[in-house]
Amino acid sequence: MDNIYRKFNSDFIKLCGENGEADMIIYDTGYKIKRYTYEKVFSYCKKYAAFFREKGLKKGDCIVTILPNSPEAAICFFSALLCGIHYAPLPCTVTKREFYNWIKLVDPGLILKKEGIADFETGIPSISCSCDGDLRWLGEMGSCIEENFSPNIYLLTSGTTGLPKAMSINADKLWSSGNRFVQCYQIEKSQLRFWNYLPMSYLGGLFNLAMIPLCCRGSFVISEPFSGKMVLNFWTYIKKHNISALWLVPSIIQGLLRLSKLVGGIETKEICDRIKTCFLGTAPISLKQKQEFESVFGLRLFENFALSETTFLTGEREDNIRFREQGSVGEKLPYVEIRLLPIEGVDDTYSIWVKTPYLFNGYLSSDGNVDLEVDGEGFFDTKDLGRINDDNVLVLQGRNRDIIKKGGLFVSLNEIEHVIQKLPNVAEVAAVPFEHDFYGESYYLCVILEDQTKEKDDIEYIHLWMLENFVPYKHPERIISLKEFPRTVSGKIQKKEILKILEEEKHEYSKVSDQ
Repeated sequence: MDNIYRKFNSDFIKLCGENGEADMIIYDTGYKIKRYTYEKVFSYCKKYAAFFREKGLKKGDCIVTILPNSPEAAICFFSALLCGIHYAPLPCTVTKREFYNWIKLVDPGLILKKEGIADFETGIPSISCSCDGDLRWLGEMGSCIEENFSPNIYLLTSGTTGLPKAMSINADKLWSSGNRFVQCYQIEKSQLRFWNYLPMSYLGGLFNLAMIPLCCRGSFVISEPFSGKMVLNFWTYIKKHNISALWLVPSIIQGLLRLSKLVGGIETKEICDRIKTCFLGTAPISLKQKQEFESVFGLRLFENFALSETTFLTGEREDNIRFREQGSVGEKLPYVEIRLLPIEGVDDTYSIWVKTPYLFNGYLSSDGNVDLEVDGEGFFDTKDLGRINDDNVLVLQGRNRDIIKKGGLFVSLNEIEHVIQKLPNVAEVAAVPFEHDFYGESYYLCVILEDQTKEKDDIEYIHLWMLENFVPYKHPERIISLKEFPRTVSGKIQKKEILKILEEEKHEYSKVSDQ
């Protein structure tokens, strides 16, 4: 598996032949465990192929799915790629407005959804299935191989106008990226077992936790997407299913650490000893939390920097992890080029542009065109900020929007967050920018405190500390204590949602004051 580009079709067929009776998918329904070997999955792929053909789909057509995490979703995904059919998943929580906009964008020939999800009038054939792991509703087998066509995966993402956009990713590029990634970590034949608890309507559930296990010749356990209640049974679940590889996100790490403190420590050594590798990605996390997790659970976390548009760009490994610092995400991967462009008025912080053979196709627009913005040499603007330190490790310093211009002076919100994170009793920080009538831009400093009982004293301490350690133009408009931050499914803090909450509270306060 040394080639830059690989064909998903030929590799998948080969893997299914070589690993026939080995488990590929384990599905825990909560009351029953269902297993699907490589051989069984391939037979279902051929049944899906006959089903697609029966419903009029052909090479180059598109299928929209509205399915929960389930074998039906995973095998439909693999089958569509084998058949040369573009795959365009939606979450089961999709709104009517989002659905109709999505249909206009991707123009599907078939909609496959879970039973119970409302039908929307489209004129497009729509099929419902139970999503309980019983695929007997599929009929006879058919041929599912399209050697000379590489389909796309369309992923829902929000645009600046509030309308959804379709991110177009070539399936063979995605598969190739996964293979190169596991080679870098030397796990391509490790037969690792992952736990797929990220939504399979997004890239994390489809790529990180469905494709990459196959790149390892391994398997994955499907469960419902991760939620707070799953923290309580996290380690029990890992032991139950012999999971040997984890892909963690910040919300999971924070939940497990809080639970450990609450119960005075959890005995997990026997379970953690079974974990062969542990990746961390999808959203930033503080060095403090990363080190605390490693200390409490004895697991080495390998953080990576990746975008849906580019897949993996950097990674921590044993040979560079000793060079960690706040915001560091390891060295660039061998096949990636990184270009740092200076930012006017900001020292030692650069705009990160990248060039990778696995760049996405672009954004599919309503006129059917695919827009991809790269410079003349093929470099893509990640919209992230950072620098490369003396040890050749990339250090992230926020997003472009994390640098504001307050009264004509630049303020790095990422710098504010990193410094305040280190103060006593501060668990998490979010510097939330907003438009200011006088300064043009300013920000609120929002914190989650480890001990909420001392909220007033801690807020006053942070205020005084900032007065002594930051020049006046770097001070926030307000320091606000919150119990939790709104997050995306991958654990990223949603600053726009925090701002909405704060503005609503401000409006309510104004109404009360006016009375």
